[in-house]
Amino acid sequence: MIPLTGRTTTHAWRPLATDVYGVTAVTGQAGRRSYAPAAVLLRDGEAAVDGADLYLTTDPGVVGPGPTLVLPVQLAHVTHGDVLVVSADGSRAQVAWKATARHNSILLTERCDHYCLMCSQPPKEADDSGLYGRAQRIISALPATASAVSLTGGEPSIDPERFLGLLEHITAIRPDLSLHVLSNGRRFADPLFAAAYREAAPSDSMVGIPLYAAEPALHDYIVQAPGAFNETLKGIVNLAAVGAGIEIRVVVQRANLPALSEVARFIARNLPFVDQVALMGLEMTGLAKPNAALVWADPAEYRDELRDAYVILRDAGVETRIYNHQLCVLDRALWPAAVQSISDWKNTYPESCDPCAVKSRCAGVFTTSGSRLSPSLHPILTGDVDEAPGQR
Repeated sequence: MIPLTGRTTTHAWRPLATDVYGVTAVTGQAGRRSYAPAAVLLRDGEAAVDGADLYLTTDPGVVGPGPTLVLPVQLAHVTHGDVLVVSADGSRAQVAWKATARHNSILLTERCDHYCLMCSQPPKEADDSGLYGRAQRIISALPATASAVSLTGGEPSIDPERFLGLLEHITAIRPDLSLHVLSNGRRFADPLFAAAYREAAPSDSMVGIPLYAAEPALHDYIVQAPGAFNETLKGIVNLAAVGAGIEIRVVVQRANLPALSEVARFIARNLPFVDQVALMGLEMTGLAKPNAALVWADPAEYRDELRDAYVILRDAGVETRIYNHQLCVLDRALWPAAVQSISDWKNTYPESCDPCAVKSRCAGVFTTSGSRLSPSLHPILTGDVDEAPGQR
């Protein structure tokens, strides 16, 4: 788990030009793009250079030659290549991009036209359209080493003009980025919007769209939005028509577990053109907590159903991956498809996993899920390993 926010103190503070800063070493800005202001990270024994927009330190006794932000202990991991969002008064800082992380995502909005039973980030109705502009500033501050970014919400396309504007911004200054958009897909039911998305997005882009059932009633129940199933399917078809990358996401939960094989067959028969399918475990936070009785299912108890769904898709030639599942609760046949998919900042491993021979390849668990974990989690000892992920 990596802490991303903290309270900060300041020296020589004054109003800053922006709220987003790319972190660079005191000796220069090698490896950074020149699209955004820089925050120079002061290290022990290094002389501060003049002229930086902002200075960072973890030592309250160190003062730079300009506005200086003193980071708390939990943000001592901040390093060259990270991107920070700083409050106007300098009292708080958030790591918006972690250069060493496996996964980085940018929140565009907390608004959404779904209210999914297991939503990990419950929707809010407040106008947060300013997040799209902040996202542009974060993109501008990314280090040259950044290769992939995920845009998430809420529903990222809830404000279509700002969403498309952000995509155009990314394409203009970082066309090299691999882009992944997490969307419910309904906005793409408009063929004109689907075409506009394809035109605006970088060439290496994919939209991850949830499909929770093979028929409208169950899908619409899970997302709590009548008509969502039909609009989502139209969106998927329209994206395929314009040549956009598509991922279908199936979050396994109590409501759709009995129909998991049906979902797999539906995709195999009707949507075999998608780039990949992700069969996903639950993150037991947000709305999943109060709805636990409706959504929680122990992965160890549905391992056969998960394997069967995977085999149906695999045999149909559909690239399929397993997200958010621990190797010890998976059928060994699924290990090659298992992905370390949990974001670094909310990823951990129980102490019981310490002696596990495949811990370094396992997805681990969500810190946000608390104690709601499979009771069947156990370490796999060296002598029990006959096939590791990716070795099939």
